Amino acid sequence: MILDQILGKAASALQQYHIQADSVQLIGQSANLIYKVTDIHNNSYSLRFHQSNSATMEDIWTEPNVLASEMVWLEALAEKEDLITPRPYRNTQGHFVSDVDGISCTLISWIEGEQKPFIPTVEDAEQVGHMIGRLHKQSAAWNVPASFTRPSFDRTRILQALDKIKTLAASGTLDPADTAVLLEAGNKAILMKDRLERNKDNWGMIHADLIPSNFIFNNGEACPIDFGACGFGYFLGDLGWAFSYIHPAFRQPMIAAYAKHFPLPEDHILLLEGFFVATQLETMNFWLGLPDVMEWFPDHISKLAHREFRHYINEESFLFTGTPYWE
Repeated sequence: MILDQILGKAASALQQYHIQADSVQLIGQSANLIYKVTDIHNNSYSLRFHQSNSATMEDIWTEPNVLASEMVWLEALAEKEDLITPRPYRNTQGHFVSDVDGISCTLISWIEGEQKPFIPTVEDAEQVGHMIGRLHKQSAAWNVPASFTRPSFDRTRILQALDKIKTLAASGTLDPADTAVLLEAGNKAILMKDRLERNKDNWGMIHADLIPSNFIFNNGEACPIDFGACGFGYFLGDLGWAFSYIHPAFRQPMIAAYAKHFPLPEDHILLLEGFFVATQLETMNFWLGLPDVMEWFPDHISKLAHREFRHYINEESFLFTGTPYWE
């Protein structure tokens, strides 16, 4: 009965688009509820209901004008011949965002290919570097429309995460020593971001969630999907977060591939380590709203505190060496 209701909601949404669905498959829910739709011509689409399963996800991410702006950027990216990205579709009223029982939904093309749980080879890491470099090249050259509205990744989300971590430590959920390391590292990363000047060479629209579940390998080429977290931020933030899932041995080749498409500042290694820390903390805001978070979060924090974050506060480079937090 519940599955019938869920699929019925998808059918109601699809009535608002110029497609004739042949099959609808529920994929899952995280920041959005996702369906794979195949039409009678065997074209595939991703139908997204913007309804998160995280209790801490901010309301701004589901505002219709913010969702429409995501679609506007995807439309611009879809015109690039050197980058495969989802293409957005307008509904029968000519709008990118539809409403079903008070929930916003959007429709984009489905990118076929292989989704890998981790990056197993240096060649794959290089493809990820090429993908991010091409993405940032487009972003830096793109003239953002006046009505465009997406969140910015500034110090706010790091401070929010640090407050949540302090609350958990006070309740005895997190180790006090681990918490102290995270707080010091977070404040150091905030100072780094505050000192950076924003210009077209380092700041613009970023994907903001380039982890293995959010890109597809299509004929060997890495292709970004799920732009739901995109917003204005430092380009190095995309790399810093991607490195959270790239083994240290593969990071230098990935950086070299990136630099073939978009330039890096001279002090990029030090900055990338700061953005590794910053993006880990920013993402904790979302994680801490997930229903099962306490099953794994304390161990995750402990490994970060004893490895990358401790190296960061001690001014010891860690980007290309050491044991990553997931091992």
